[in-house]
Amino acid sequence: MAFATRATAVVGVGYSTIHRETGVDSRPLAVTAAKQAIGDAGLTTADIDGIFEYPGQGTQIAVEMQRMLGIRDLAVFGDNSPSGPSGLAAAQNAVMAVASGACETALVFRSVTREWGQQSGKSEFPPADGPDQFLAPYGDYGAVIPSMGMRKYRRFVDFGGSEEDYGHIAVNARRWSALNDRAVLRTPITMDDYLSSRYIAEPLRLFDCDYPVTGACATVITSTERAADLRRKPVVVDAMAQGTGSRPSWSFADDLVFGGTIDCGNRLWERSSVTPQDVKVAELYDGFTHITISWVEALGLCGIGEFGDWVDGGRTIGPGGRLPLNTNGGQLAEGRLHGLSFLNEAVLQLREECGDRQVAGADVAVVANAHGPQCGAMVLTS
Repeated sequence: MAFATRATAVVGVGYSTIHRETGVDSRPLAVTAAKQAIGDAGLTTADIDGIFEYPGQGTQIAVEMQRMLGIRDLAVFGDNSPSGPSGLAAAQNAVMAVASGACETALVFRSVTREWGQQSGKSEFPPADGPDQFLAPYGDYGAVIPSMGMRKYRRFVDFGGSEEDYGHIAVNARRWSALNDRAVLRTPITMDDYLSSRYIAEPLRLFDCDYPVTGACATVITSTERAADLRRKPVVVDAMAQGTGSRPSWSFADDLVFGGTIDCGNRLWERSSVTPQDVKVAELYDGFTHITISWVEALGLCGIGEFGDWVDGGRTIGPGGRLPLNTNGGQLAEGRLHGLSFLNEAVLQLREECGDRQVAGADVAVVANAHGPQCGAMVLTS
């Protein structure tokens, strides 16, 4: 069969329960999310011929999911390396597979455990070599947290602003999570709460960091032609892009503040049928609050260095604001489902299925994941 180029749409989303406690088996959670997404689309497991995941330690892989769902064969599958734009990497690969004709209907999933990427007790690292030998003595080894502290400080140096700029992201997350039954953290916080939270890697604070959980989410993607016959209102993938930035590195990049976000954003809008001014809802990665601010500016939602004025004391991004942001509470409050949950939330908003947190008139959404040398973004339309 010759490869084609087909328009694609998201037709199903699913979630497992989300858990804060340790020791929870993520496999049944991943299966639950996958079956829910497939059922949401009005499909069966027999309709799935592609599976994609962004893997992590202790989580499932595509062919394991195939076995657990009882799917006889896959036309295409992918376990992305951890260098892609977090959970969105698998979704973007699924879009490309469907668009090319490599498969007809793709399941994307992301399962995480609280323990994944979290250090507990004593940790011993092997002897550092290569670039790590220059990072390990300063605590920047096997973790992005120290580099996020440097990025936050660098932004202050380059553009001014204040800690309150970051605090607005954290406070906003709880405003939205209070409206989301799935969210793990639903108690509101104030700016004083944010400013009094302890430093993790100064000036990075506890409330600048996402909340580790165990859980799973899943998404189903197919062609717009097939989507027209399915159960749910299809959400069209209008455009997508990735970016690494110049001299791609978490620690030695040319641009610590933005990484590859600006190049990715420029590429995204060049390919899109809409503009930043058309966006009604933004679902932007908040593994750390610095990442979210970088994406807001890199996507042209406000000018570079202008976030502090644009956010208007948090009014712009909250319920009823000009540009609602992370309407599920994001990873800061819903829980760290590692990026794919932002795509699902955008789909639910464009399908007008978000209940108390529904954004009126939402017909265009932008979704972005990750930072540094591994950035990805998508525009969705209803």
